[in-house]
Order: sequence, then structure tokens, then C-alpha cells
Amino acid sequence: MVVIGAGPAGLLAAREAALRGCSVLVLEEHKEVGRPDHCAGLLSTSGLATLGLRPPSSVIQNHVKGARIHSPSGHSILIERGQREALVVDRALFDQWLAERATDAGAVVRVEAHVSRLLKRGRAVAGVRLRDGTEMPSRLVIDGEGSRGVLVREAGLLPVPKRNRLPAYQVEVRGANVDEEVVQMFYGRRVAPGFFAWIIPLGDGRARVGVAAKSRARQRLLWAMKHHPPMRTRLEQATIERGYGGVVLVGMPIPRTVTHGMLVVGDAAGIVKATTGGGVIIGGGAAIIAGRVATKATRSADLSLKTLAEYEHSWRALYIRDLRAMYVVQRLLAALTDRGMDELVASVDELGLVSVVRQSGDMDRQGRVIAQLLRNPKSYLAALRAIGHVNLAQL
Repeated sequence: MVVIGAGPAGLLAAREAALRGCSVLVLEEHKEVGRPDHCAGLLSTSGLATLGLRPPSSVIQNHVKGARIHSPSGHSILIERGQREALVVDRALFDQWLAERATDAGAVVRVEAHVSRLLKRGRAVAGVRLRDGTEMPSRLVIDGEGSRGVLVREAGLLPVPKRNRLPAYQVEVRGANVDEEVVQMFYGRRVAPGFFAWIIPLGDGRARVGVAAKSRARQRLLWAMKHHPPMRTRLEQATIERGYGGVVLVGMPIPRTVTHGMLVVGDAAGIVKATTGGGVIIGGGAAIIAGRVATKATRSADLSLKTLAEYEHSWRALYIRDLRAMYVVQRLLAALTDRGMDELVASVDELGLVSVVRQSGDMDRQGRVIAQLLRNPKSYLAALRAIGHVNLAQL
């Protein structure tokens, strides 16, 4: 079995298959697993537990207990439960730790192995060809190539649409004046149209500061750090240590994640929380299912589409309601004008809806709290206050 990409989804799928006795080769195009890193590295402790993951202290940079959401006018609300419910990890070290777990299970991870195209036998994927011309036949391929989806398209599936891939830019700073247990999220069309900006504390005055937006993410971030009042006050003494770009996904999963001879996992499948762009937990859960289904198919020598489709049926049954709810919320938030976002944040605070989020919220599976809010009459009052400030062209 060949797994394309040594990101979390690919490595979790590889480990699951290797633990069940499959011969697994993971192909990573870069020189080192985890680098370059493109992620904010904020992971819920409950989500990690569902994946059976307990990262070592060497991977963990900080613990946080909540998030403060800032409206465009500067009003803010704090959402927390009084306990540390998330870890901030060094994503490069985290991915390398996952790679070690995969290799300990029996998988082989090969770096500097850039897959340029798929090998085909009729309609079925039958292996991969590397950039150097090496051909690697395989009875089954798991594609964790990332959001570009070049191989997804080659396999005859629809990749993540470009409109659902927002450019993002992030810097790591020292000398920041931040609450070291609270993530900061900043909404507003001047700062981050279509998404938000963030400050994630790393401890000892260090932080990750980033923006994802419809365009010009790097320029917007550097402007906000100097001129956006809530961000400027926290960062005016900060020094940038390094910066790097990436992509945040804000759409639904691709229509089909299975074809003859191939399963698609992680960002390549679009299995990501649209509200935050995070994909490690839910995408990882789906990838573990992929590893199990792949093992079952290869060991039984039944690689029919019907057998492989168990992967798609299983992950959709488990996650699609949450993913759909988060997608709808993200679309509505992205369509609000700045005044509409101000109204929404103020109403959530004034009407006491923060307590609903605190009681029922889940960083990863947000469908439950969204359903709770929809059943609360106060939510309709908050919606009525904001609904007059929706840019219908953004829906």
C-alpha cells in the first residue's frame, strides 16, 4: 500500500494499516517530515484523545483554556470553560512524532519522494510514478497530498475548489503582550474578509499571529499588526522571528473520496472545519477509518469499489452533520458586514448565549452547539439584529 503525503492524515492512515499487518510505504515530497509547516498548531485535548494521541511534552508549546472573539468595532467576548482544553503544538515536531508512531507500527516513510502522477490500469489507480521516473505499483493508494488535489483530479475525482482555499500568512513573534492562556480571534473586513485573524500564545511572550482572507493575506497581516488597534496594542513591542504562508480551507468535503484503487484523506478530501480551517482531528479520524478499510480490502483481496466505499460511508456517517453545520455558519459569518458582525457579537454577549457555548461547545464537532443555539429563542433575536447586515453577494 502506498500513502502519498506524510501529514497527519496520511500518517494516521499509514499507522492504522501497518498495525493491522499491511505493508505500507509513505511518500513525502519534502526533505523532512513536517517542514515546511503551514499550521497554527492548536489542537483540542478531547479531539486528540478520540484519536488515541497523547503528544509528548517535547511537542507541546503551550496550553490554552479559551478564546476571545473580537468584533470589528473592538467589542469582545470570552469563551472558555475554566480548564485547559487545547494544546499548542510545534507542528513540525508533532508530524515527526506521528511519523515515528507510524514507523514503529511497521510503516516505511520515505522523504524527497515527489509523486508526479498516478499509474492507471483502466479506470483503476494502480500505483504512483515519482518525479525521477521511478514507478511504484500498488494494489491500493491513499492520497493525502494536501489541498491542491492534483492527483485527486487525475484519478477522476473533483478536488477542493479554488474558491474554498483561502490564502493565509502567519508569523511567529517574541515580545508580545498577550494572555498566555487565551487565543485571540479578530473579525472584520479590513483585517480578514471572509475569515479572521488570530493570535495564538506560545508562552513567555511568544505567539503565532496570522490572517486568512480572500486575498493579500501577508499584506493584511502586516498592516493589522501595526494599525489594527486590538492587535497593535498586543504586538507593538513584538519582533517577528519568522513568517510563512499557507492555505485555509473553508468549504465542504469533496463530493467523492473513493475511486477504483484509491482513497482520499485529509485536506485533499476537504475534511476540514470550515469555521476555523482545522483539519487534524476530524480529518485524522476519517484517515484512521481509511487505514482500517484499506487493510480490510487488501487482506481480503477485495478491492472493489463497493468494498472501498465503506470508507466514505463511515466517515460521512460520523462527521458530515458537524461539517455541514460548520460550513453554513462560516458562510453566514463571511457574508456579514462589519456592522452585522458587531451586532452579532454584542447580542451573543447581551443575551447570555455565551453560556450555551461554554456548556455545549466542542472545538472539533461543533454541530451540537450550533443545534443548541438554534433551539434557543434568544438566538433568533441575535440573528434578527444581524440579518439586516448581510452582503447577499457573499452567500
